[in-house]
Amino acid sequence: MNTKNIAKNLFAGLLLTSAVGAAMAEAPYPAETRIVSTKSRAEVIADLQQARANGELLVTDQYPVDKPFVSTKTRADVVAELKQARANGELLVSEQYPVEKPFHSTMTRAQVQQELQQARQDGTAVSNTQAPSL
Repeated sequence: MNTKNIAKNLFAGLLLTSAVGAAMAEAPYPAETRIVSTKSRAEVIADLQQARANGELLVTDQYPVDKPFVSTKTRADVVAELKQARANGELLVSEQYPVEKPFHSTMTRAQVQQELQQARQDGTAVSNTQAPSL
């Protein structure tokens, strides 16, 4: 390749690079959009003062801001709920996670047997050998 071709290719490359750079400089990113506020300055200041008064605006270096927890129940209510959960078997202490709750049937043995008999007659009963494997 001779030096004239190298010079032409180099000049074409520089011209193309400058054209692309100029085109990119014209297009703002992201597109500028005009924001129209629905509140006046006084309303925004009033909202800010109200948020400060309610403790909703905290100055901290932690994000997101953790709001302090305020309970709606008394200690006696919580203790009563705990006792009720223990009595109902809803609170299980186990090293296994997640805790598997014991199954409590809502049907009597006779109802289950009757349902099985009906399923066998209808042909909808599924035995362990017919059950899909996991």
